Amino acid sequence: MSQVKVVEIFKSIEGEGKWIGLPVSFIRLEGCNLRCEWCDTPYSYDGKSFTLLDVDELVERISEFRLKRVCITGGEPFLTEELPLIVKKLLEKGHTVLIETNGTLWNSGIKELLSGNLLITCSPKPPYYFIHPELLPHITELKYVVDETLSLGHIINEKTEKILKNDFIVLQPEGNRKEMVEKALYLQEEILKAGYESRVIPQCHKVLGLP
Repeated sequence: MSQVKVVEIFKSIEGEGKWIGLPVSFIRLEGCNLRCEWCDTPYSYDGKSFTLLDVDELVERISEFRLKRVCITGGEPFLTEELPLIVKKLLEKGHTVLIETNGTLWNSGIKELLSGNLLITCSPKPPYYFIHPELLPHITELKYVVDETLSLGHIINEKTEKILKNDFIVLQPEGNRKEMVEKALYLQEEILKAGYESRVIPQCHKVLGLP
């Protein structure tokens, strides 16, 4: 049986992105290839806060929540080699699956599963905001944490312009801080001048005191 390192499984409302407010089952996989200074889940890559689960057991436990939507997050989910198998089994159970990735990695097995029921939210991270070229065409949502580093050029450039469209960009003020909210609103105006609408969305699960 295929086993994966799982940090936590839980149900809550989605607090970020375009699924915001909807009931969602969450799978947090272990490991991350980045170390963002404002990361709010450092336990997801500390190498000890995980349980080994068979993929079938993982999918069964998610099915017990009886929710349609599943978000696979981390850490960085693409570090888990078995990610395509997890997604395949969730799709076979009738779930809609969202993978939340920092965009730096790719697994070719995911390409065979791409459909309307598999969504990919890419949240590029500083300082380079690199997006893997093989991932780029399959992104369904770009989510940027608005911090001191983020600029308009990180959001709209020769690579991202190939996939940008209205209602595709989410701006998330870091830590829900007032100055980052103001910066997000400024960036929203600049993005509008470039011909695209974007959304400014705080981390609503934190506002509500939810996991």
